[in-house]
Amino acid sequence: MKTKSPPNELARRLAEREEVEVGILELEGLLAKARRRLDEVSAEIESLREHRAPPS
Repeated sequence: MKTKSPPNELARRLAEREEVEVGILELEGLLAKARRRLDEVSAEIESLREHRAPPS
């Protein structure tokens, strides 16, 4: 059975780490976008509650 040489293994691990870091950055961007949208929707809900007709 052939073993991986340390330089090749290191290069593979570095590439894998970079890929994971990019994935994390993408997820953080999506999370920030979702939080902004949640804030917008929450503000819209609050506005609607303030402007609704009082119960009869």
